[in-house]
Amino acid sequence: AVDYRNGIYFADLSLQVAVPPATAIEVLTDFEHMAAFVPNLVNSRIISRTGNVYLISQQGKARFGPLSFSFESERRIELYPDGRLISQALSGSTKYMRSELAVQGTAGGTSLNYHIEVTPERWLPSSFGTSFMRHELAEQFSALAREMERRNKSRRIP
Repeated sequence: AVDYRNGIYFADLSLQVAVPPATAIEVLTDFEHMAAFVPNLVNSRIISRTGNVYLISQQGKARFGPLSFSFESERRIELYPDGRLISQALSGSTKYMRSELAVQGTAGGTSLNYHIEVTPERWLPSSFGTSFMRHELAEQFSALAREMERRNKSRRIP
């Protein structure tokens, strides 16, 4: 679900993945290799890490229909013991960005519940922006889920 209010985009996404929470967190924090499995990323790297706090830099190009947008971000991401990842943009292509991703074990694997708030650097018509954001979230989380499943499957092979 994506909404636009007072210049801010809000989105919520829930996803079930048939992998253990540890595999989900491993993929979600594999910033050094993320460009290999998230389609719109060109570069992703860890600038620094102190315990469970990461400073990361990412660049990419998002495509939506005939349009494409280059983006970059430097973010602070903290992994909490309860499985939450809190991310905040420090610089880049947004005026403001904060997200929270809750990773929880379930009987069938792992539940991912994501919330993000974004104020883009450039103005976008809200009808286009909500469709664009919905597309980007679906593409990114589908890619993350595929990588989680791939890693989980490769560990099960004797």
